[in-house]
Amino acid sequence: MATTARAMEGFETLIGRWKTSGIVLDEHGRHMMDIEGTDEYEWMTGGQWILHRVDVMMGAEHTQALELIGDYDPDAGTYAMRAFDASGVYSTMTAHPNDDGSWLFDGERMRSTLRPSSNEPSMHALWERETGAGIWIPWMRMNFSLIE
Repeated sequence: MATTARAMEGFETLIGRWKTSGIVLDEHGRHMMDIEGTDEYEWMTGGQWILHRVDVMMGAEHTQALELIGDYDPDAGTYAMRAFDASGVYSTMTAHPNDDGSWLFDGERMRSTLRPSSNEPSMHALWERETGAGIWIPWMRMNFSLIE
């Protein structure tokens, strides 16, 4: 069954082009490299999918990716996320809206909490990775400022 545009309304705060900055952390929480670039979220025609484009530098590495967000599962309360990057890697995650307006993006041994600001056009994210036995450690801290 197709996701309705109404089921996608919670993503409205993400729509736009964002200046992306942040840091990647090592397993001890120390700064390893900087992240700089852009993230862009836009509605696909019909409002049933979000296109998310990533174009960032992670240290000296240029990272580009395209992600589709949609396919709402009303039983689980989650949305499917399918990401494709320039190196040919494909991954899946789920997006779950939280009661406080944040989002939990959950994948295989990685997760992120994205917090849109309620009073300014910005967002903040903490990415974590699982090291084993259910232990999660900080991986990336990211900030997003709305460009347009």
